[in-house]
Amino acid sequence: MTERARSDQRTRQDLEGPGHIDPSLSVEIFLKGALDDPSVALTQFQRFGTGHSGDTYRAVLHRSTRPDDDIVVRLSPAGVRIAGPADVGRQGRIMGTLHQNDLPAPAVLASDSTGAVDGRSIAVMSLVSGAEWHEFAERHSHDETANAAVSALKSIQTLSVEESGIAGDPRMPPEGEIARWVPLVERGPDHVQDAADELRVQLLRELDRSDPSAEPVLVHGDYHFGNLLFGPRTVNAVFDWEIAGLGHPLTDLACLTVAALRRRYEPEPNPTGSVEVTGARLAELYGADPDVLSWHVAASCFKYAAILAYNLQLSRRGRLRDPIYEELQGTMAGLLEDGRAVLDHGLTAFWPDAHAPQA
Repeated sequence: MTERARSDQRTRQDLEGPGHIDPSLSVEIFLKGALDDPSVALTQFQRFGTGHSGDTYRAVLHRSTRPDDDIVVRLSPAGVRIAGPADVGRQGRIMGTLHQNDLPAPAVLASDSTGAVDGRSIAVMSLVSGAEWHEFAERHSHDETANAAVSALKSIQTLSVEESGIAGDPRMPPEGEIARWVPLVERGPDHVQDAADELRVQLLRELDRSDPSAEPVLVHGDYHFGNLLFGPRTVNAVFDWEIAGLGHPLTDLACLTVAALRRRYEPEPNPTGSVEVTGARLAELYGADPDVLSWHVAASCFKYAAILAYNLQLSRRGRLRDPIYEELQGTMAGLLEDGRAVLDHGLTAFWPDAHAPQA
């Protein structure tokens, strides 16, 4: 038996535990058809990175007519309906159109949302090299890290809705962005729901501050420093487009602001990136009205508190095995409190440079 044949017979036990089948052969078969190349072969197929809304692997792609490629394979969770965050093919289409327009995203070799790989959606991308935010900040500065992130965001927003890869999706107005996360709050711990509801009511009461008539753009939805890969001076790629949509242009800037805001909750972990930059500085770098951004930052506080609350309950029920959510209860409460404070006082007064959170 050849080494390739032995690798094809591997079970996914080596990768994820007993009872799971290694998807490499199914991925290889899919790529033979998607690339119209019967010479396609995959080797060194192994787990890569982390994530809860799908499985990610790294591999080497061999083709007889081309040099070998280091690739990343993203698959939706096995047995989960292909929709929303589980539609990895949709994510691939977004990243593919970004790359084709010279915007920060990996080249996408193939993507599919029909369940062509054992009933799962898939995106296959070229591996992108680069540095994480803290490495970039060490080489340059925290302010340059923030500037690179904002510049990448603004470049992405130059892409028209028609070119976004999801032009047919409904537009998400600011009030819809709030409603989107209410079901997660309702499934979270009881003690979170009252504070979250207070923030929700205040956000809707002050909806006019959100600039609701702004033209929609492609919105990442989870745009933070931890989802960026940096090159020598700029952002090379933006990853994790699970909750992307079409919405308000300040939605993603608000996500970035909340990532920096979370330094207030140390020593609790902050996987979104503890960059030392204030909300006022981020508004300045982008050219945003700080008062309008204040509303969107409060909405982002609501969103992330809802996500943390929901994931905490999933973790406690054994459906999401990640102890980090038990460590983020202070963050969850802080987000809801600070969201109301940002609305009450405005982003600049709430978070002046002289009292910026210290790393």
